[in-house]
Amino acid sequence: MRTALVTGSSRGIGLECCRELLRRSIEVVTVARSGDVAIKCDLMPKGAPEELVKRLPPVDIDILVHVIGGSQGVTDTWASSQDWQKVWRLNLGIAHDLNRLLIPKMRKRGWGRVIFISSSAPRLKIGYAPYCSAKGALEAYVGIVSKEISRDGVIMSAVAPGTVYTEGRYFSTLKGAAKRDFLAHYLPIGRLAQAIEIAKVVGFLASDDASYMAGAVVQVDGGAR
Repeated sequence: MRTALVTGSSRGIGLECCRELLRRSIEVVTVARSGDVAIKCDLMPKGAPEELVKRLPPVDIDILVHVIGGSQGVTDTWASSQDWQKVWRLNLGIAHDLNRLLIPKMRKRGWGRVIFISSSAPRLKIGYAPYCSAKGALEAYVGIVSKEISRDGVIMSAVAPGTVYTEGRYFSTLKGAAKRDFLAHYLPIGRLAQAIEIAKVVGFLASDDASYMAGAVVQVDGGAR
């Protein structure tokens, strides 16, 4: 039986990814800052990814799903470079630290899956500049690193969701004319995504069937424009 490590797994897309992987008979090690997870850990501080790896159960991690991300509250294009670096670390730096520790073992075993949650924002060129830049860097990272590790059976890919319904978040509160205008302008499909729809794609990318998906960035955005 294969084992997955899922960061940001206490809610939303991360929680649904865990459920989908379990449905596929994959053992899951859950990691988040809070909630009902196997390992509670804030991965932002320096050295935290290394400490997480030390706390993992004595099993091989075959599948690594990087869910954590966000803007860190940095919304100003002209914020300091230090603030931009915080956004980069949350969206890519932490993942790279974990990859450095866990991918070499996958390569030795000749099989692995590394999956990122990106965003449709860089493609659409909408949203906050620090966040979009970090996600753009993430997708470039996936494309370049996958070339090096795919020869050893480790397939790195990403899913780029559009606007996902999350209870209590801004887009879930849109109603009436504001909601109709948003959907008409950005989402002709007429609704927001559900987290399970993103998780289903992650489940596929974690499977043997994704053996030729090296470097793929899969848009799951309802045709967002």
